[in-house]
Amino acid sequence: MLLIRFGVKSLIFILIFLTINPLLTSLATDYFSTELKQDVELDYRAYIYALDAARPALSNEQWLALLKRISEQSNLTVKTISTPASEQTQTILVENVHDGNLQAVTAKIQGNELIQFSAFRVKDNVETILFFIQYGLPLGLILFLFLLHTLWLQYRLFRLELASKLIAKGQLSGRADTGLFAIGRVNETFNHMAEKLERLFAQQRHMIRAISHELKTPIFRLQLKLELLDKSSNNEKLIYELFEECDELDTLVHEILEYSKVEQFSSSLNFTEINLSNSLQNYAKSIEKYCNHPIILDVQQSIFARVDNAGIKRVIHNLVVNADKYAVEQIHVSLLRQGRRLLLTVEDDGIGIAKGKRELVFQPFYTVDESRTGKRHGVGLGLAIVKEILSSHDANVKISKSQFGGACLTIDLSSCFVE
Repeated sequence: MLLIRFGVKSLIFILIFLTINPLLTSLATDYFSTELKQDVELDYRAYIYALDAARPALSNEQWLALLKRISEQSNLTVKTISTPASEQTQTILVENVHDGNLQAVTAKIQGNELIQFSAFRVKDNVETILFFIQYGLPLGLILFLFLLHTLWLQYRLFRLELASKLIAKGQLSGRADTGLFAIGRVNETFNHMAEKLERLFAQQRHMIRAISHELKTPIFRLQLKLELLDKSSNNEKLIYELFEECDELDTLVHEILEYSKVEQFSSSLNFTEINLSNSLQNYAKSIEKYCNHPIILDVQQSIFARVDNAGIKRVIHNLVVNADKYAVEQIHVSLLRQGRRLLLTVEDDGIGIAKGKRELVFQPFYTVDESRTGKRHGVGLGLAIVKEILSSHDANVKISKSQFGGACLTIDLSSCFVE
């Protein structure tokens, strides 16, 4: 990508050079030639006026000697000619001075005598000057534009640095410019990172508050039962209930640890191509023995996907366990291909999930209202873990009403599908 951007910018500078060069060449040549012609004409006229004034006082021998001395001691050759001059000798014409071709200028002295001047042999290299105008100026302009571009880039980097300093100070709402001051897609990537950091910190704060709330309830119940332990004759039942509360605490701590691992799951993914049909069938059979309800499979054969095997197993496990908690008679699991779409669904025949709560169940520690089920179902981290793992696979999960009456969780694994 960097090479492409560099190539595009280089092409732009080349196009600028090719556009400017002919224009500057034309302007410089016209201007330089006109100015040079005027200067040369003035030099010729100065010689002519001086010689015209001196001629009456000189004999022919002195005149020829003067012309010879001028030719020897100056950069101009002067000689007399006998060829009749045209009317153009009335004015001095200087043509094509810059191309190095020699030309002669003829003038009348005292109205009837003709002399001829050679071209000036100047020390300055006119071609070098014109070469500089034709190529030096365009290159100089391009270098100037490059300098401006560099300074503009430096300024945009400075603004990006200011945004990063805000993030470093804990102001997670700080964002980089995405308009005129953006540096390609760098600013968008930076903002995406900042948004993810802000979301992660928000989730962390939410988790801490939720953990505090969730731990208080079983601890309070333990304390209450312990207080009643010595005051009641039914100690055996209280002790059993205490064990249940301890198990709930243990499950809660275990789920919290699992969720914290999943938050960093994407950094340790191991994507491999697997036969998802076989894996789903084998894993469903292995966990069915721990479920209270049978699992009905509807799996299309020979479906391959590129996934993290451990992560997908965790997704299947959590969905099946969640369905088992609410199922009345059975659990339905299916894997179907619809064109280029790959859908994994887990359904139960339980109470279902109200539309207003279907997005909430993916939040950490959110559980279905106990008043509707008559009992508490887990700690509310199973589906949150599912969503995090699927997010690392660029997959998504949606909840709808099952054809069997309960909830239907549909996972779209199209991004992982391998033909």
